[in-house]
Amino acid sequence: MSIPKHGKYEWLPILYDFIVTLKPKRIVEFGPGAGYTTIAMAKALDDENIDGHINSYDIWDDKYWGKRSVTQAEYDAWSVSSYITLESYDFYEWIKDGCEEFDFLYFDINNTSEKLTVLYNSVKDQIKNGSVVFFEGGSKERDSHGHNGGSMYDIKDKVGYKILTGNVKYSASAIYNTDMYDLDFS
Repeated sequence: MSIPKHGKYEWLPILYDFIVTLKPKRIVEFGPGAGYTTIAMAKALDDENIDGHINSYDIWDDKYWGKRSVTQAEYDAWSVSSYITLESYDFYEWIKDGCEEFDFLYFDINNTSEKLTVLYNSVKDQIKNGSVVFFEGGSKERDSHGHNGGSMYDIKDKVGYKILTGNVKYSASAIYNTDMYDLDFS
C-alpha cells in the first residue's frame, strides 16, 4: 500500500482498508483539502482494481486550503485522477439538492455536531441500506480542540457512530449498519 503520509491523519491506512473491504462503486467526499484522503481512497480503488469513482467536493476557499488546481495537481502526481471528479459544491447545497446516492461517503468540513447531525438525518436511509459514512473526528479529545459548533461526542449514541482511532485529537469515526458489517480495523 502506497498512500500519502499525513501527520495529522495517521488513520489514512484505515480509510484505505475501508475502501478495500467495502469495494464501493460510488464514493462521495466533502472536504478533500490538499487531497490526501482522496488519494488514499483512489489508491485503494486502483490497487484492488475496484470499479469505483470518487465525486470530491469542496468550496475552495483559497485562503484556507489553497486552490483547486493545487489539489488536482496532487491527484495527477499520484496518477489517480481518472478515479476522481473534483468539483466545487457546498455541503448544504448538496443536502438541499437531495443528496446523491453513494456507497461510501468521506466527510471533513470542519466537522461539528450540528454538521454531523444534518448529514446523518439526510442520509440515514442510505446508511440503513448499506452505505457507510467515514468522518474526521468523533473522539472526546478532538472536541476539546476549539471546534465550535457543538461536541460530536455528545451525539455519538444518537447518530450511532464508532470511533476508529483512540481518543486522539485527529480521530476518525464511521457510521454504518452494524447488522450488515463488522468493520473493526483496530
